[in-house]
Amino acid sequence: MLVFSHDSNDRKAQALRILAVLLALLSGMLIAFAQGAGFNLFGNRDFEMDGVQDEGGKMMRMRYLAERRILRIEALDGSGQVMLRDLAKGDVLILVQEGRQGIYGSRGRPIIGMAIVPGEAMREVAGETCREARVNGANVCLSNDGIPLVMEEGGAPFRAIRLLRQAQNPALFTVPKDAKIQPMPGSKAPEPGVPF
Repeated sequence: MLVFSHDSNDRKAQALRILAVLLALLSGMLIAFAQGAGFNLFGNRDFEMDGVQDEGGKMMRMRYLAERRILRIEALDGSGQVMLRDLAKGDVLILVQEGRQGIYGSRGRPIIGMAIVPGEAMREVAGETCREARVNGANVCLSNDGIPLVMEEGGAPFRAIRLLRQAQNPALFTVPKDAKIQPMPGSKAPEPGVPF
């Protein structure tokens, strides 16, 4: 659970907790997926996906910049919380109000390869056919090009409701070079100016 002492707004703190739970879910799955062989997790094309975190029906937007292998996950509750996850380097940043009210970072393990072997069961999610798999204790359902449309682990299931494969603006995945990045509690922060 992430709670920052300068943030007295309960909605912001709750949104940070939601992003932290989703980060934990993604981190566990990505490490496991990197062990397999098949096609690339998250695919090779930019996309934008809206989904629901079933815990309370929280709306999230996930964007992917394939060229740099960076995820942008936004809480769609008006709190202005955004998480950037560099899958190649492992860095994680949480921006409060697009960084105007703070940037919190940590170093994770880089995810190399990101190839998986999907299971056989199929279902429809967000108008897409996806393949179910169980990886590292998590249930996932992957589109034919590797986009996770369902992620279920513990109490933080996520299900896509809309997916658009379209070019993303690289500026959405970048923070200012002079940004002051504060460490997340219990983690080592990326160096200031890390090029995201």
